[in-house]
Amino acid sequence: KLNKTYPCDQWDYIAKEYHNFKYHIKAKHDGVRYPCDQCEYFATHPGNLKRHKHVKHEGVKYPCDQCSYIVSDAFTLKKHKESHHEGVRYPCDQCDYNAMSTQNLKKHRENKHEGVRYP
Repeated sequence: KLNKTYPCDQWDYIAKEYHNFKYHIKAKHDGVRYPCDQCEYFATHPGNLKRHKHVKHEGVKYPCDQCSYIVSDAFTLKKHKESHHEGVRYPCDQCDYNAMSTQNLKKHRENKHEGVRYP
């Protein structure tokens, strides 16, 4: 199988799958939007509209089975369980720090090793 990519000639965007490239063209170049029939929300991808409806209008919640944490999407629940209950850590390659998320590791590196300050 070839590792074909689909670069956009107008944006700094490269899709690995053709269907994602088509959604990019529709959303960014053609202005295609998927309106919510219950509020003013417009999505650029049908999957985002589906997720929006689940969270905002159908009240879909994902409770943690190990504590009282509740979120509105499965991915966030998975990350919560990994970091808080399974002990998944992201080690810094420059010191002994271990972060609970990739975002925290990025902020740590920028703050402690690159001199970036956050408010």
